[in-house]
Amino acid sequence: MSSPEFVRRLFGSVMPFRFLPTKLLDELAPYVELRDFAAGEAIIHQGDTSDRSVYLLDEGLVEVRDPAGRDRVMEQIGPGHYFGEWEPLFKVPRLYEIRAVQAARTAVFSGDVFLSMLRGSRAFAQALGTVLREKQGVFQAFDHFDAELKRAVAQGYINITRITPLYRALNPAIHRGAADDRRIDFGALMYAVRRLPQNVTHTFGYLLVDELPQAYTPPEYFFRVIHTDARRRDVWEMLPGKSMVLLRSGLSDLLDLVSCLCLYAVEARKIRKRLQEQRYLMKIQNYLAAEVASGGSGQDTSGLEALFHELPFDSEETQRLRQVWPVDTVARLSEIVFHREMFTVDVRRRKRSYNTQRTEIWTSQIAAATRSLLGCDPGSLAPDRPVHIVSSNTHSVVNCLTPWHVEHQSEVLDWARRARPELIEHDWDSPSDCFYAVLRDYLVEHPEAKHDIKQDEDAHGIAGLTETASTGIQVQLIDLSKLAGAKLDPGLPPFGEERNDLIVNIDYAFGEQAQYIINNLLLLFGANLASVSFLGKAGALQGQRGDILIPTAFIEQGSDVFEPLPNYPTERLMKRFPKRDVFTGPMLTVRGTLLQSREMLQFYREIWGCVGLEMEGAHYYRRIVEAAELGVVSQNVRMRSFYYVSDLPEETTAGLSTPLRAWEGVPPLYGITREVLHDIITGPRTL
Repeated sequence: MSSPEFVRRLFGSVMPFRFLPTKLLDELAPYVELRDFAAGEAIIHQGDTSDRSVYLLDEGLVEVRDPAGRDRVMEQIGPGHYFGEWEPLFKVPRLYEIRAVQAARTAVFSGDVFLSMLRGSRAFAQALGTVLREKQGVFQAFDHFDAELKRAVAQGYINITRITPLYRALNPAIHRGAADDRRIDFGALMYAVRRLPQNVTHTFGYLLVDELPQAYTPPEYFFRVIHTDARRRDVWEMLPGKSMVLLRSGLSDLLDLVSCLCLYAVEARKIRKRLQEQRYLMKIQNYLAAEVASGGSGQDTSGLEALFHELPFDSEETQRLRQVWPVDTVARLSEIVFHREMFTVDVRRRKRSYNTQRTEIWTSQIAAATRSLLGCDPGSLAPDRPVHIVSSNTHSVVNCLTPWHVEHQSEVLDWARRARPELIEHDWDSPSDCFYAVLRDYLVEHPEAKHDIKQDEDAHGIAGLTETASTGIQVQLIDLSKLAGAKLDPGLPPFGEERNDLIVNIDYAFGEQAQYIINNLLLLFGANLASVSFLGKAGALQGQRGDILIPTAFIEQGSDVFEPLPNYPTERLMKRFPKRDVFTGPMLTVRGTLLQSREMLQFYREIWGCVGLEMEGAHYYRRIVEAAELGVVSQNVRMRSFYYVSDLPEETTAGLSTPLRAWEGVPPLYGITREVLHDIITGPRTL
């Protein structure tokens, strides 16, 4: 144990520990130990996972060595400096060996004490963050990947073979097997395959465009449409082996596509290496030839089982492969072997365009729908008609406001007791949440009900735009005056004809696309805009799936621009979730889901105090603040931001590759939806 006086003296002479307040140092002094090391003695052993101590050097000299790299001396550290902080902060084994060159005296404290210093002093945390960024290059791998991608985009050609090693160096949190050449990471592979065009296994060239060439319009007339299971993409197969992808505005869509291709290339190579022996290739080709000769579908159960028994995959790997490609599994394996991850990606971004942009067409569609619903253009709305923009999804807002759902809830739940008992028996936050969870399945078996719901929505001023002008963003317009006195979700208050608000509910944008989308909506509704709400799902850096995150600020990855948000009263929201935790703090707006390493997540959690990560918030918020400052919208526009936890990127069993269960996602989603709608319904009538 060290005296408070010694701790104050030593810590006060070491950057960035000198920024720790004296009171905190005095509290932590009993946990600081003085430890002497003889010349030549090892202080830290490379690869050690048990030692998580941090050292401040008071006297002597130590050196940093890399025994795994020719045992070279990388650096020497003298008095007044520190070492050992990287591993407890980023939860990794010791990266290097540190050995005393001369007799050394150190102040030593545990990794837990070090983390308590970060959490107890934001000044210390920010100062350490600057050191990690500028001196130690904590994001060096990300910077290299980002620079190479931007260079390639500027040249109009992305070499996936060249950029994939830079992707692997990122050590993505979702792709835990990126650096392991022996183990196939099926969870990550499933994630990428579901977000890539379905013909990825036999496509060699991608043409990425931000606007469709006039000669190819409409593309469906010339090319076959290629679907993507879990990502909204417009893709057409121009020729066998060549596809055209229409990118959304901004770089996020391109980043997502390229990083998914890199992930796929890494895992496909592992599969190919397993199968490259001639005996395996012969078995695969013989199987496919027999299927063609017999007119089969490529999924003959007995033959397939026999084949996989002879291939170099164990039973679990075989099952996972068939989950990734449930149809034509063997054909996909054959294509992977002969493809050899040989992707070429051409990027054609127009530097100057005189044609109408897709976002502009989308905005015109909203204006036309507003005119059809309310009888006037957005620019002609009465001054006392508030407009509320909600960025959410295509179901929760409308479901809460559709009277048909309240009137038929008992009927649907009775059906679910017979058809989906496993959902009914779960301990739901409310019966309405269970109803919303089973509604989609009910409508599959009762398609006639869709017509009744549509009629009910039309009668109550709810209009949907399914045509998105290739933005991928659906829109719903809701005239609250036509819902006066109607039966709504039980969690919402009733209201009368005095509420003539217009709700513009838009589907999730994708990353940087958000700034183009929200900017056009702000210009469209201008002075009538009363509120903007971000209502979405996020990855969490604390808590569990289904918990609630309320951001106090947005931090943009890469630039670390900090955008503080207005305080939101949380009392009513917390009462909505007696069974769930509600966390407040900064949210990280990331550039892509595959571009976060575990080190990056730890950095933003411990240095910035982030509670979660999402992709659109900072882009939305910045445009709204700018519009208010420029007088496009009122300075009194209310902003609300709520997220529910959909995944825990640092946990293998709760990441994006593991599906969210209904009882984890539905209650928090509808809870924050009710909170937003409650605020709109009971909010002030004056703008």
